[in-house]
Amino acid sequence: MHAVLITFTSSAPLADLHAPFGEYAQALTTVGGLVMKTWINEGTTVGGFHIFESRAAADDYLSGALIATVLGNPAFGEFVVRHLGIIDDLSALNGSPIGVVGATGG
Repeated sequence: MHAVLITFTSSAPLADLHAPFGEYAQALTTVGGLVMKTWINEGTTVGGFHIFESRAAADDYLSGALIATVLGNPAFGEFVVRHLGIIDDLSALNGSPIGVVGATGG
């Protein structure tokens, strides 16, 4: 498992982003190797915590056309992309479904 935290700022109010983000969320269901995404927001910062099956799957997403639509949107800026490892056994101990999946090899 591999985690990617992506944050960026938006000049648009979150209420105005809900519909387009909903469409993006639907498109994410087709991304190979994406296990889950948790959407995050704090003030003008939005983004998500993504879990991928592997670093290669994360890299494929980050170099793909879908994320390019976000990166190219003039309403968004100050992008930060952080790659993070997942500690499967400790995550499983604390009830994370990601830790359980990683610990069982699924």
